[in-house]
Order: sequence, then C-alpha cells, then structure tokens
Amino acid sequence: MSCKKCPKSFPAFLLITLLLSIGLSFSGCCKKEAKKSLPPPKLAPEVAKIKNNEPTITLYRSATGAKESLPLEQYIKGVVAAEIGDKFPMEALKAQAIVARTMTMALIEYENGTRKLHNTDASDNHTEFQAYDPSKITDKISRAVDSTRGQFLISDKGKYVYALFHSASKDKTADITESFPKLKNKAPYLVPVSTNGLKNAPEKYKNWTVQIPRSEIRAIMGNKAGSLDDIRISKKGPSGRALTISAGKASIHASDLREKVGFDRLFSTQLSKVYAKGNYIVFKGSGWGHGAGMEQWGAYTMAKEGKNSSQIISHYFPKARLMKLYN
Repeated sequence: MSCKKCPKSFPAFLLITLLLSIGLSFSGCCKKEAKKSLPPPKLAPEVAKIKNNEPTITLYRSATGAKESLPLEQYIKGVVAAEIGDKFPMEALKAQAIVARTMTMALIEYENGTRKLHNTDASDNHTEFQAYDPSKITDKISRAVDSTRGQFLISDKGKYVYALFHSASKDKTADITESFPKLKNKAPYLVPVSTNGLKNAPEKYKNWTVQIPRSEIRAIMGNKAGSLDDIRISKKGPSGRALTISAGKASIHASDLREKVGFDRLFSTQLSKVYAKGNYIVFKGSGWGHGAGMEQWGAYTMAKEGKNSSQIISHYFPKARLMKLYN
C-alpha cells in the first residue's frame, strides 16, 4: 500500500540512503553522549595479594572451641546459609555472597578479624564476626556462591569495601555515623539509600516493642541519667534513626546503647519512641539490625522485582566497583 503523502515515483535507493544517513547521525550523537567507563582503581597491597589466588582463612567454632582452616569460598557458602538460607531468590543469594565475601576480607585486613578474641581470622558467632552454619548449605546456595566466585566490592582507593549488611530497614538504610560511628572515616561511602524490604519481611520486623529493665538502662547510662523518667530520643541521624538517647544530664549514642543492651534484644536503632513505664524503659521501633549497607529483605524484594545481583549491589553500594579477583 502506498502512502498518499509520498509520491510513488520517489526512488527507493534515495529513501534507503536518507534513512541510513538519519540513523548514522543519531548513532553519532549517542556515541558523543555515552559516558566513558572509569579505569579500574590501583589495588591496595592487601587486595592485590589475593589476585589470582583464593585465600584460606582460619575460623573459630564457638560450640567446640576448635579452630579450622578452610578456603574462603567454602566459608562464604556457610555464611550465606546461616545469614539468609536458600528460600531467598537466586539473585539475592548472589548479592549476599558478594557482600559477605567482601566484608570477610575487610574485617580481616582492617579490623584484625577475631585474632584478639580467638587468634583466628573469623568466628562463627554473628556478634563477633558473621553467622556461619555449614550444615545448612544446599545446592542452590553453592550455585549462588560459585557463580560469583572471586567477586569483591572495591572502593575508589582500591581497598575492600566495608560491605555491611543487615536484615530489614524501614524506607532507608543507615548512614555509617548512625550504625558504626567509629568507621566514619573508614567507610564514608556508606550513605542512606531508599529500600523497601519491609514489603516482604516477616511481620515481627515491621513494628515491635521492647521493654528493658530501668535498672539495666540506668547502669549503662550512669548516675547522671537520674531517674530516667525523661529518657528520650534527643537526636536523629540522616536516615531518621535514633542517633542519641538522653536522660537527665547523660547522653549515649544509640548504637552504643543497643550494643550494651544486646543486639538480639534491642533489634534496631530505627526507633519511633523511647519512654519510661514503671520498672521498664520502653523502646518502640521497626526493622532489624544495624541498618547500614545492604538490606537483606530489600535484596529479596529487588530480586522478586526482576533485578539481578549486580543491580542489587550497585543500589546499596553506589560508590563501589564490582571486581573479580580470582577464578
């Protein structure tokens, strides 16, 4: 069928030539606008030493007191198994493998691992290092780890990124100053990003109330805290988390208070309210964990929405580069 607006006599070869010239001009435009990829950073010595060479680490087993030596990749399978299990989507498992692998090396190289505690690189106690349970490793977990073998997050300084991860956050992940103020100068790249993990997280993560004996909080905050009747959130951080808790003439960083109370008792510093009630101090909040880095349930949600592990990683660590150091 001919178009009335185009004369039938218009030579076909001229039409083709015109279309080709238009296409070429557009492609030329696109080439000019394309962003140049940044060259890879020069690797720091501690990173360069494992290039083309999978490291072996030592691990303290808290149940028996035994010390094991095992290849890093085998260890990471046990971490992924213990941290999230194989019910998460494959791309979320891959993302977990990458952050756990990177965080392992960052803790060993920059925080001395668990050498002061056990004279080992790592521990299977999640309050000391990372959770680890080889009995929960499945074929799915092994495939996820194997498919990301040797992949690490590297900073623009060529160092291992502090690839922190936690269970669940409400709306935003935490700024490093909210979760680990002592790492402020070591990990300034850890900034709040939007997240939606509570969409699929268990109900217990969405809203919770925790009551801690008043006497325990007073012992932590000291005599200057007085009766604690006026205990409150006195300052919030960039993501909206509690940054400082005050009472009387005393103040304490919220993350320090959580550590002293116990990570498994005071679930997060994403607090909406803190107040005294009878013999208890009541904490109302949401989320689970320190809040910095990758939110595991956020990774779950992103994977369910069709995002791959690289997209998940780049969302939570936008200033890091994914690099493969060994095959």
